[in-house]
Amino acid sequence: MNLPDFSSEIPKAVAMDLDETTLNSNTRLDERTRTALHAVQAVGIPMIIATSRPERVLPTLVGEDILEITSIVQMNGTIAQGKAGLTGSLKCEMSLGDAQVCWRLVNEQTPWARMTLEIDGDQFAVNHDDDINELWAFNMATPTMVVSFEEALRLGPVKISINGLNQNLENLVNMLQSELSTETDVIRAARVQFLNIVPTQASKSGAVADLLESANIPLTDVLSFGDDFVDIDLIRDCGWSVAVANAIPEIKSLAKYETASNDDHGVAIVLEKLVAAIK
Repeated sequence: MNLPDFSSEIPKAVAMDLDETTLNSNTRLDERTRTALHAVQAVGIPMIIATSRPERVLPTLVGEDILEITSIVQMNGTIAQGKAGLTGSLKCEMSLGDAQVCWRLVNEQTPWARMTLEIDGDQFAVNHDDDINELWAFNMATPTMVVSFEEALRLGPVKISINGLNQNLENLVNMLQSELSTETDVIRAARVQFLNIVPTQASKSGAVADLLESANIPLTDVLSFGDDFVDIDLIRDCGWSVAVANAIPEIKSLAKYETASNDDHGVAIVLEKLVAAIK
C-alpha cells in the first residue's frame, strides 16, 4: 500500500465511488467502513458519494444513516444534491436525439441486453419489463417509478444504463461511438459488461466541484477514491486521489496513492488514518 500522509496537511473534503470501492464485493457497506464514515463526519469534513448508481438504490447499498451525512453525486455526475453542510444542485440532461439512437441501436444489435433511460434517480424507462426490481431497483420499485420511453423523453432524461448480463459489450461500444454525437459519451464499467451513456459535459469531478463551491473547497483539497473507468475524472482531478488495490490499471496509473482492496477495508483504512491525524 501507498497511503497518503496526513501529518502536515489534510484534505478538506472526501469524494468516494461506491461499487468495488467503498462497497464490498457483495455490494454492501461493511461495518468498519460505516464507522469510519461517521467518524469523518464527526470531525467536520464534508463527504460526497460519487456513484454511477441512481439514488433509488442507495438506501439498500449504504443505509439511511450514511445518506443523512453525505451529499450525493449520482448517475456519473448528471445529477447532484448538496446535503450535510454543502448546498447546491445540478441536473445535466442528455441529447434526446442520442437517447433515441442509443435505444434503437441497443434493441437492434443486442436485444438481450437490459437497458434503462434514467430521469431523476427515481423514475426510469426500461426496454425489458422482466427483472426490473432485481436489476434496477433492488426490490424497491413502485408503480410510479417505471414510465414509458416516450414519457421519459418528455421528462428530460440524463442517462442510459446498459446491462450486458455478464456478456462483453465492446462491440456495442464501437457501434455506439460511431452513431452518437459528440454531445454524448459511452463509459465502460464492470469489465465492459455494463455501459453508461451520459452527456459529455457531465462528470463526477465536475459535479463534486459544483457542490464544494458553496464551501469554497477546490478539487485540489479533495480526498477521492475509485476503481474503474467511471472514476477516471474523479481520480485525475482531485488532489488526494486513492486507488483501491482491486482498481483497473488505468486508475492505478492516475492515482497518487493506493490502499487495500474494497474487500479488505481499503477506504476505511485511509479514513481512519485521516481522523486520527485530525484528533
